[in-house]
Amino acid sequence: MAAHEPKCKKDPRIVELADALKTLADPNRLRIMCFLSKGERCVCDVESELGISQQLTSHHVNVLKEAGFLKLRKEGTRYHYSIDREFLKGVNEVFGEYLDHRNVDCGLQEAVCQKE
Repeated sequence: MAAHEPKCKKDPRIVELADALKTLADPNRLRIMCFLSKGERCVCDVESELGISQQLTSHHVNVLKEAGFLKLRKEGTRYHYSIDREFLKGVNEVFGEYLDHRNVDCGLQEAVCQKE
């Protein structure tokens, strides 16, 4: 009997998840996401809060925006960024489906493994 092929092997969302995780694999980008989780902010607020240069801040918010994590709103000469909740929800769903610790089988360590 052939071994059961895991669903994730053919799931195209795995590639999208990998790309999203690559985007987040930078401490400044994670800090930006954390800061923006409290609401929309202008680039100057992000720069001030994180203590990084305007150029570096702009680079990171642009990377996050291009990846789909952020939305942009222009007001006069200022740009305001916020988290795209629908995009983040999709990333979280795929991550949770495959990598949530509560969904991971304990295998041979069942006696010492406790699922929450």
